Amino acid sequence: MSNSAENLRIALSWPDRLFSPGPKRILSIDGGGVRGAVAIAFLKELEHVLQTRYGRPTLRLCDYFDLIGGTSVGAILAAGLALGASAEEAAQDFRYMGPRLFRQYLPRLPLFQARFDPKRIEHLLREQFGAQTLGNAAWKTGFAAIAKRVDTGSSWVLTNCPKARYWGGDPYEIASEPDRTKHRVTPNRDYELAKVVQSSAAAPVYFDLVSIEVSKGEAGVFFDGAMTPHGNPALQLAKVALIPAYGFSWAPGKDELLIVSVGTGGPRPKKPGWVKRPVASIWKALHALVSIAYDTSQLAISMLQWLGHSPQPWHINSEEADHAGAAPAFHRPLWTFLRYDSPLQQDWLKTHIGRDYSDREIAVLQRLDDEKQIEPLFDIGTQAARLQIRPEHFEDVFAPPGG
Repeated sequence: MSNSAENLRIALSWPDRLFSPGPKRILSIDGGGVRGAVAIAFLKELEHVLQTRYGRPTLRLCDYFDLIGGTSVGAILAAGLALGASAEEAAQDFRYMGPRLFRQYLPRLPLFQARFDPKRIEHLLREQFGAQTLGNAAWKTGFAAIAKRVDTGSSWVLTNCPKARYWGGDPYEIASEPDRTKHRVTPNRDYELAKVVQSSAAAPVYFDLVSIEVSKGEAGVFFDGAMTPHGNPALQLAKVALIPAYGFSWAPGKDELLIVSVGTGGPRPKKPGWVKRPVASIWKALHALVSIAYDTSQLAISMLQWLGHSPQPWHINSEEADHAGAAPAFHRPLWTFLRYDSPLQQDWLKTHIGRDYSDREIAVLQRLDDEKQIEPLFDIGTQAARLQIRPEHFEDVFAPPGG
């Protein structure tokens, strides 16, 4: 590409950038409460490696990735990064927000009230994002968040793509009624960013449901996007990029689409002690929910590796291994896929970063709501990121605008 063409791409506004020709790059960030500290450590290393790889010391993740999306805490991080924050600034924001979100100042009524005051998360997100909407926020690149709409039982993917089906409202209303004042459905572009992010992060038990006016006089009720199959949103974001209804309509291909998925240390939900003793039904039900979240994440990773090209394939399990050489015979890779994570499991941490944790220490690290673990989680993520993220993972075909 000529220098003049590169300069033209750099000068493009973010909506034009979404629809310009050439390879595209997606950054996906998992949900995980305070374990978001693990993801931030990877994001900092990722930004540093990209700066070094392309000789651009001021490059930010929004300069490289054309779509940054996440679920729950991943949505909070994705929004900040897509608005132009550096990874270090995201880390500072997390260190500020985490202790304020996950600290009990007054007693709460168990079973009837959320564990943490929902007004606190609303206040902190409004402090960070103000009154911006999906349509008027100062975006630097594409953004996506995933939430669960409870009243209709549906997964919602909300983006800043101006070509998305419901960006301007209900397309059927628009086609049948030219007077926009008579339209009932709220356009996606008018959703407040703070509400969108809060909806994605409204984890049951920890925070209350979130209401958004989806039509005149009608509220939709949402909770955490991790209650969908997309706690790890990478596979869903691949669909967002490729399925025309979402508006991006990017091209598939090994050299056309890069997907980088960053985890939050999600552990394998093992219960070996249950083999020898009876367990109360409530604990079985809660464990089943946690297990589904883990299994759907593994399924997403598995599918992305199976149908794509992975310079550093992630180990799925002892039977499937990492899918090396297992792509369907009729198939060409739909994307290049990279997974970075530091599973909070004793065997993994001992093997990969040389840390030997006790059962109790691991149990504490795995919690979603212990703000005292933020710094230890940063430390674990930093060590794992330095081992995993390599400049050669980012091939020249995926060089950022400007080279």
